Amino acid sequence: MAETPNNPEWLKYFKNFYIITGLLFFIWIAFFDNDNLIKRRNQKNKEQELKNQEEYYGKEILDLERKMKELKSNNQTLEKFAREKYFMHRTGEDVYVIKELDED
Repeated sequence: MAETPNNPEWLKYFKNFYIITGLLFFIWIAFFDNDNLIKRRNQKNKEQELKNQEEYYGKEILDLERKMKELKSNNQTLEKFAREKYFMHRTGEDVYVIKELDED
């Protein structure tokens, strides 16, 4: 079957009812449906981000629990933590806080 100048060979596929219906269905699902492909991709990205945060905070919780156990069991560590973090001191002691200045 030879091509005519007005009807190229590939155009005959788009005259088929099933191909047109399938193409319209795909376009509807991809862009116009309430749960379209773009929203699904964004949801998958958000889900992955939340899983990464869950893993991060899980590790942070384990680290903080380890530090709490260490602080509760060792008085020297507790004293060091209190002095460094909250600038606590013993009676008669003076605490001097030295801050480094930024070069900005």
